Amino acid sequence: MKLRKTICRMLEMCPAAWYIFISSVKLTAFVLLCAFFLLLSWHGSMAEGYTQYMTAMSLYEIGESLLLIGVLFSVFIEDACRSRR
Repeated sequence: MKLRKTICRMLEMCPAAWYIFISSVKLTAFVLLCAFFLLLSWHGSMAEGYTQYMTAMSLYEIGESLLLIGVLFSVFIEDACRSRR
């Protein structure tokens, strides 16, 4: 029941907050997809592919950070829009 309320609240967000949220989700998906492809090309060899592995792990951590920052900014903008009404 709470999930339904959360989704309904998200669908009522102002356009600026919704744009930031959707853009951060898209950017996070792209970064995680790049990390996945780097891990596929790594072939499990630490001697030869250490830089690819570390780059993929860094991209994975950056993806989490991007999503968190995007959600926080969209919440701040949504709160500002709601307080003006």
